[in-house]
Amino acid sequence: MAREYDQEYEVIDYTSKLKPGVKGEIAINAGIYKGHYPSRVEDLDLGHGLVGLAHPFMRGALLPAYRDMNLTFTMEDSGALYVFALSVRRVDIQGPPIMWANILDEPERVQRRQFLRISCLWDINVFHLENEFKNPTKTAWLPAKAIDISLGGYRFILPDEEAGELIFESGDRICVSFELAEREQIHTGRTTRIVHKDKKWEVGVGFDALPASAEKKLFEYIRQQEILYGSGNNEPK
Repeated sequence: MAREYDQEYEVIDYTSKLKPGVKGEIAINAGIYKGHYPSRVEDLDLGHGLVGLAHPFMRGALLPAYRDMNLTFTMEDSGALYVFALSVRRVDIQGPPIMWANILDEPERVQRRQFLRISCLWDINVFHLENEFKNPTKTAWLPAKAIDISLGGYRFILPDEEAGELIFESGDRICVSFELAEREQIHTGRTTRIVHKDKKWEVGVGFDALPASAEKKLFEYIRQQEILYGSGNNEPK
């Protein structure tokens, strides 16, 4: 997986972010219980470096958890995402079930335009919004291939045979459609980098803005791919 850091993650004080009632999502990145589960902070024991999370459910039953199981808890605050690396210590089932976990390190904060870019091979559809005003009868959704993506934008390949007479210029507005976490995503952006060679367009696009829910899902996908392929496997997924 190709990796590019536009800026290092910023280390922050977790005591100002983890508070009872804060909602987020637990992610388990390996094993038979791999997946994403909604949760929230129920209690804190910062003296022992512990956070109590609402125990997630799986198919109507408590998600099986064992001591030293590693997971992450992702939450949002003031438009930024924070990811906490945790290790399960115990589960309390007296009253509302609580999963107690050790906070392994201070969280990492990701802001817009401060992100990790990963390689991918996504089937996407792009719509050239500028061309719609110039040639409305010749503008349509075009199948393309995204070759990398980040919280800030993406880069795609479009063969001439698909593009036809379409010409991309810097600053053009583009609408993109793709599937993420089994949901269709439609977002707009502007072209930032354009290369035309070998009978194909290679276009970089910066997102105008991402809704918090979409940003969270995309961030989780990027983190998961980094974990899976960050040891030298360059094969995108």
